[in-house]
Amino acid sequence: MSTALGHALLPSPSTPVGERATLLALARADARRFALHPLFVIACVVLLVSAVADQVQDNDGTNPLIPTMSTAFLIGVLGFVVAHRLTTALRRTRELAGTVPVDQQTRTLSLCLACLVPFTVGIAGAVYILVTNAISPPDGIPPSAPVTWFGDYPATDVLATLFLMGPLATLGGPLLGVAVARWAPFRGSALLGVVVLVVATAIPVSDAHGSAVRLASAWPVLTDEHVVNGRNLSSTFVPEIEPIWAMGWVLCLCGLAVVAALLRDPGHRRQLLVAGGALTVAAATCFVLALS
Repeated sequence: MSTALGHALLPSPSTPVGERATLLALARADARRFALHPLFVIACVVLLVSAVADQVQDNDGTNPLIPTMSTAFLIGVLGFVVAHRLTTALRRTRELAGTVPVDQQTRTLSLCLACLVPFTVGIAGAVYILVTNAISPPDGIPPSAPVTWFGDYPATDVLATLFLMGPLATLGGPLLGVAVARWAPFRGSALLGVVVLVVATAIPVSDAHGSAVRLASAWPVLTDEHVVNGRNLSSTFVPEIEPIWAMGWVLCLCGLAVVAALLRDPGHRRQLLVAGGALTVAAATCFVLALS
């Protein structure tokens, strides 16, 4: 699967060095545009202020994975808008390509690579959660109550959930923004996409829905909280979902978003369809295993 996707999405060894250099140069330029976009800068500042405030105030730490929600929403959703705007901007200007002839598929791939910028912020947020909770280990109320962290649950479940609910959300949102902008290149599609993302995330988390619906949401939330009189006393993982396979499911969805964005143009159709088919099978397999 990964080999097929790599051949479809990245230049092969036979690709002229000049083409690879052009792609990397465009990706660096798009990465700078992403990093300097006002919406992205605001999201990063809000996260930084939130992190400082979290350390200042008294936090009982009964759900140490909660900070991923702020990261996923701010970077994932706003990153969707930023990626959408950068992609639609290509229809109005070609200044980044200069005088070098660059096909639209290469430009799309460079934008997908630029989505590693918000992904890096997501990784930094995950590291922050790991470090702060290592310094001050979370406890339930009473201390014997379970919390969604190491000790009460396997390390693989904790790390997989942390990666899924944090960094993958910050990567998947922007990649989806590129795909939506390629197929629906009008500004209203960004607003519509944000509404769908928020609604598709909020509804499945309700206790009235099963684990399959929760896993299939735009952003799978794999933890539940035990709240009494408005106070969160403890937290648990959703017992019906296996985090490691859920992470694989979301990773495959990220790959499919890239394939969908690149399929908008005629080049490399066969390779992309093969990669998309392999990712679809892998995603379905991970989904079934996550619920088994």
